[in-house]
Amino acid sequence: MNVNLVKIVLQPVAAVALCAALSACAFDPPADPASPLATRIDSLVSENRDYPRWQDFPDAPVNVPDAATVRTAVSGLEATQGELDREVAAIDWELGDAEQFVTSMRQRLTADNVEIPTADTPAQIEAFAASLRERAKAPPPVDRPMR
Repeated sequence: MNVNLVKIVLQPVAAVALCAALSACAFDPPADPASPLATRIDSLVSENRDYPRWQDFPDAPVNVPDAATVRTAVSGLEATQGELDREVAAIDWELGDAEQFVTSMRQRLTADNVEIPTADTPAQIEAFAASLRERAKAPPPVDRPMR
């Protein structure tokens, strides 16, 4: 009976020891010295080998709103969202013919005597762009008397 007790106790202890030995080997593999990044990897590993210090952690947040304040703000947002949803639902959306809309807009613009520049060829487009660049030049400086 004592032999079974020893087996029951020694097998888990041996398994834990074996796992610890294997994990020690697995988590610290040597870097390949032929690798071009070996020195960089070794320096990064050595810089980050220590555990973080308490000084490295950020301070606890201050002026955090309590649950009642957050609940009130959320309720207000939900109310305004509901109001906005009702306003949007009341809009009479018109999804008509796009060509008819363009024609009506062109007629309205023509009635206002607004010229819509159109260019069909690349040469016309370049000429139009050149005229805009010419118009965009700054005026010559104003002569000012010296004091």
